[in-house]
Amino acid sequence: MDQVKELTQIVLRDLKVGLPAGDPVVTYKPSDTENHIEVLIQDQTGMGVGFHVDVSQTKQEILRDLADKFPDAFVELFAVGLPVVPGTQRPAVPEIVSGVAAWVDPGGTSNWSCAVGEYR
Repeated sequence: MDQVKELTQIVLRDLKVGLPAGDPVVTYKPSDTENHIEVLIQDQTGMGVGFHVDVSQTKQEILRDLADKFPDAFVELFAVGLPVVPGTQRPAVPEIVSGVAAWVDPGGTSNWSCAVGEYR
């Protein structure tokens, strides 16, 4: 669970750039599904969105999964898609690039990519 918490902070560092004021509250608990952890994200009003993470994967795969699931949760909670590809309004998507979890341009119109946790 500690690894998921650590990797969550890396993803949140990228997503906080465009968030409204106030950090979301993130909680974790063991899941009923083997090798999974439940992650719950709540806004300032207490409204929440949750998902499961498979912790039997590699660190980079877990990071990619968190980077995939957190933006969806933020769309539901804050009505904003983050992070965006620079110079566009398109949200970036996470992929494993050369063994590293990275944000990439889903439109394929640019060669832009950025390691998860390094978005500015």
